[in-house]
Amino acid sequence: MREGEKVRKARFLRLNVIPVLVVGGLALAGCSSSSSSSSSSPQSAGSSSSSSSSSSSGADVSALTNAVNQAAAEPSFSTYAANYGDKVPTTGLAGKKIMIIPGVSALAACTEIAQATAALATAVGMQPTIFANQGTPAEHNTAIENAIHQHYAAIAMGCAMDPSTNAPAIGQALNAGIAVSVYGQTQAEAAADKVTYNNVDTYALDAKLAADQAVAQHDGKPFQAIAIVSKATPATATMENALRAELTATCPGCTVTDVNVEVPDWTNQIASATSSALLQNPNASVIFPFYAGMLTYMLAGIQSAHKSGTVKTYLAFGGGTPFVKLQTADPGKSIIQSDIGGYPPWTGYLMFLQAARALQKMPPIPYDKAIGPNRIVTPDNAVDVLTTGGNGTDWVNGFRGLLGLPPLSGSALTSAATLNGAMTGTV
Repeated sequence: MREGEKVRKARFLRLNVIPVLVVGGLALAGCSSSSSSSSSSPQSAGSSSSSSSSSSSGADVSALTNAVNQAAAEPSFSTYAANYGDKVPTTGLAGKKIMIIPGVSALAACTEIAQATAALATAVGMQPTIFANQGTPAEHNTAIENAIHQHYAAIAMGCAMDPSTNAPAIGQALNAGIAVSVYGQTQAEAAADKVTYNNVDTYALDAKLAADQAVAQHDGKPFQAIAIVSKATPATATMENALRAELTATCPGCTVTDVNVEVPDWTNQIASATSSALLQNPNASVIFPFYAGMLTYMLAGIQSAHKSGTVKTYLAFGGGTPFVKLQTADPGKSIIQSDIGGYPPWTGYLMFLQAARALQKMPPIPYDKAIGPNRIVTPDNAVDVLTTGGNGTDWVNGFRGLLGLPPLSGSALTSAATLNGAMTGTV
């Protein structure tokens, strides 16, 4: 395939497959298709909803706004560099093979993470193989077994998967002396599969910032909110606990009503569930859709309830070009205030850095420090994020420097930072 065709194919995957990015990823974690709703206050699960009042919660709105603005700004590698440790020597890595296993190849972000991992591996002289798969643990096991039998030096895996389901195979790989790094697993999953070289997402911080943004935009005054959640998925509990804790601290008069729609039902239930919840809670002015994959269906529900002019939405973890694009024109521009997600190429580079540390017998970057930026996309920065990728280019040379590689510049740097343009879109 010619390079231009590869770029067009990557862009097609991102624009057309990513609406099921979170859907497909979370479907692996939970199979329940039931939906339910419950009402709760940040203070007590048994509290009843109350209407918004004009009294202030006493929150430091200026501080909350500053925190949100900082998270909405283009990230800098310097913010994270100290977390990533010392330089990693690459002596002896040339010619060694690394097996890269995306959780689900059809999901754009998973493929992009794998491609970025492969690019950095190639830069240090390694021979990467991306194992295409449909997201089943059996396929992941096959990839690991192939790596063992074909004498690979390293395995890098993750994105929309639970590697602990592959714990026996991973154990065999570790016993065979293969370095293993994983992206996206919880600490419990890491304990189960005994992988210590991880990189992760900042779910709790993202939910906290979404709460801060909502409180700040309401000038610290209490509001009624609806949270659209998928309780069967591991990340939901982490985000919900953080969201409620932050609202307890900054807006104790705020209330949250949960609407639970599990992943398999997103396409056919989120719109109606959103509409029903808004009609049942006519004073609600805030919606927290927990995942970006919900946004398109949620917007339809808001419009169906004729609430486009009175409701704002916050959080939407997962990011992705189509969802960013929703914020560049109405109705999404007026309604969706945040879309929070990591940057797949940065994630892929970090996954390879952990693999390189494992290969060179260096200690892993600690779990809580092996993170990248999850930028808040807002109506104000959506066009810039959409057209440029939104995460700058300094991180490319930051990672290359940690591996002793020469810096890139000009079009080569831009190409590396955007996966040959696959990370950008047009308004």
